[in-house]
Amino acid sequence: MLNILAAMESPPENVMNLITGHKVDVLTKDIAMIKTVARKNYDLILLADAIEMLPLIKSADPRAEVIFFAGGGVEPPEVIQHGAYACFSFPVDISRLTEVIDSISRLVEKRRENAKLEGQLSANYTFFDNVVGRNPRMIETFMFIKRIAQYYRTAIILGETGTGKEVIAKALHSLSPVSQNPFMVCDCGSLVNTLIESELFGHRKGSFTGAIADRRGVFEAAGEGTIFLDEIGELPLQSQTSLLRVLQTGEFRRIGDQHASLAKCRFIAATNKNLQQEVKSGNFREDLFYRVTQFMIEIPPLRERKDDIPLLCRHFLERFSAGTGKKVLGISRHAQIMMMSYDWPGNVRELENTLERAAILTSESFIRPDDLPEHIRSVSSEKVRHPVCLDDVVKKHIEETLVTCNGNRTRAAQMLGLTKRSLLRKLEKYEIQSLQKSKRTKNAPARTS
Repeated sequence: MLNILAAMESPPENVMNLITGHKVDVLTKDIAMIKTVARKNYDLILLADAIEMLPLIKSADPRAEVIFFAGGGVEPPEVIQHGAYACFSFPVDISRLTEVIDSISRLVEKRRENAKLEGQLSANYTFFDNVVGRNPRMIETFMFIKRIAQYYRTAIILGETGTGKEVIAKALHSLSPVSQNPFMVCDCGSLVNTLIESELFGHRKGSFTGAIADRRGVFEAAGEGTIFLDEIGELPLQSQTSLLRVLQTGEFRRIGDQHASLAKCRFIAATNKNLQQEVKSGNFREDLFYRVTQFMIEIPPLRERKDDIPLLCRHFLERFSAGTGKKVLGISRHAQIMMMSYDWPGNVRELENTLERAAILTSESFIRPDDLPEHIRSVSSEKVRHPVCLDDVVKKHIEETLVTCNGNRTRAAQMLGLTKRSLLRKLEKYEIQSLQKSKRTKNAPARTS
């Protein structure tokens, strides 16, 4: 059943007969009607003649589909350009109108099903604090973090700039037994080479020019907590030697101090470099490489986990609204298609900054394409003209999860936040059964679940 608004002065009897099985409101075309549209979440709006109302309706609720009934002087291309789903002239072709409404009904049903799936997954998409994702690779990362959090002493997080390495490090710290102790961050890329060891280990007054007082380094300040050493690949070789000694012996010395202190903290490093290649090039010590890579956590770039973009958008918009008081409810369909089409070279950080910018600029309750930067609109324009099918995205996500689980349906259902029965229905709906079997046959022995 559709929730329909008929914004028509005298709705034709045959049109009203066609929609009698749905919930229907009949309203006058005025500003009060626009306020009602913004409030009531209509699935379908039947609008006659007043083309000037069409942009207002789409601004009030971008998700509502509009069928426009045109009088004289209005051409269908103009109506479609303004956001209408379809355009009819009088007398209405009831057979074609039936087909269009049936098509909208199927579209709305898919949206409702996806919203339900989203709700089922909502308990799973936030693993800890700001770590958001349901992509199979991210779920595997979350599970790995949970397994090692109690026991690790050193770990390294690998990923491109902006993928959220520090957020993952904070999650690892927060799940560890030392979560109540300090989490100290040291960014190697922002430090002058001559001051790196002072930042790490501290110094005594007078130990070098400018050392006008004793100073603690991050190893001392962390106590029994965690040190996060970002961009470890930027450390000069001399500092790498000093760091290796601390990790091997569990002791460090302030510069200018004769007495060693115990390093009681846990150690997490991060880099966007290929450290194995850096070792081959002589830029990174091989022995330090093996010391810090006891546990490696790889964060995929956003372009390889685009199914997480809607969840990340919701998370960032909720945080923006809570922090500023400006309510931005979501993203219009075309804007979301543009964002899904873009490859996000700056990864999650670029997505967050883009959303914050758009949320500030928008004058509506939904972010629209015009609120996005030009480079995103231009890169995505061709794909927006040929948008991907939502069913294909859902099907691909389920297939990837099954591959990650080696065909184990019970585990896949748990990762997707579904019951096994719901997953089986989706396998049948999207015809994944034979594909799943072929992948299991090729990659791994079949396993009963």
